[in-house]
Amino acid sequence: MAITIAKASLFLTELLEVLEDLYWESPSITVKNQCFNVVRLLQQEITELTKVSVQDHHYDYELIACSVSDMSQCLEDLSRFISNEALRTRTRNHLTPLLEKSKKVFAKG
Repeated sequence: MAITIAKASLFLTELLEVLEDLYWESPSITVKNQCFNVVRLLQQEITELTKVSVQDHHYDYELIACSVSDMSQCLEDLSRFISNEALRTRTRNHLTPLLEKSKKVFAKG
């Protein structure tokens, strides 16, 4: 799924905000560890995207800070870990579609 750098920046920021909620809500240390891992990757990616000129925000987005396989694996692991986790309804309803969308955003080629 090709999205622009501008749309990717918004998506990454939204995903990061929901993952921060997940981190604080989860009683599981496994989920917290994996969530922290993904949050760090997203923060690094957002930092790199802030270096891209606004004039270039219409170009297609590609991961900069890590490999597609690393990001995909981290998000897949997180999805698996939270599948049986008791989450607040608001967090689950917000996170589930974002994780599904992330599979398309971070898909190879």
